[in-house]
Amino acid sequence: WQLAAIYCAFGFSYIIYSTFFVKHLVKEGAFTAAAAGSLWMKIGIVSLASGFIWGGVSDRFGRRLTLGCIFTLQGISFTLFGISHNLTVIYCSSILFALTAWSIPALMAALAGDAFGPRLAPAALGLMTVIFGIGQAMGPYLAGALADATQSFSLAFVIAGVVALALGAGGS
Repeated sequence: WQLAAIYCAFGFSYIIYSTFFVKHLVKEGAFTAAAAGSLWMKIGIVSLASGFIWGGVSDRFGRRLTLGCIFTLQGISFTLFGISHNLTVIYCSSILFALTAWSIPALMAALAGDAFGPRLAPAALGLMTVIFGIGQAMGPYLAGALADATQSFSLAFVIAGVVALALGAGGS
């Protein structure tokens, strides 16, 4: 259940950033749609290596420490994105997310294998993924409601950052 809760925190937080990144940059960051989309594409390209990078780190230093580091970096990324429209801060947030984006799913699968062995790992990962999906469904709903109420996604990004730091890094 602890692993499922950590994975839920990832689902909740990353999906807010992923879903509303371009919209936020266009509406509040003075980006054109093309420039925001181009930055998101660059994040996507860089992020392809994140699982391999952090998988190697976790093999060397342990899964818990690595998960804590990843969630901390993502929490900083999401929070920075929510509190500043400064170009340097936006790029810093983008780099932090790109370098960590898809590492958590890879580590959760490895953790399931470590904790439950080869026979029960698929069932454990299945349960963890269902709970992850609940977080992934709740994130955009909450972010959209907050944006409707405040006319900004900034608070939603800060909440995503707090969830990644408190529940993700803290739970790790």
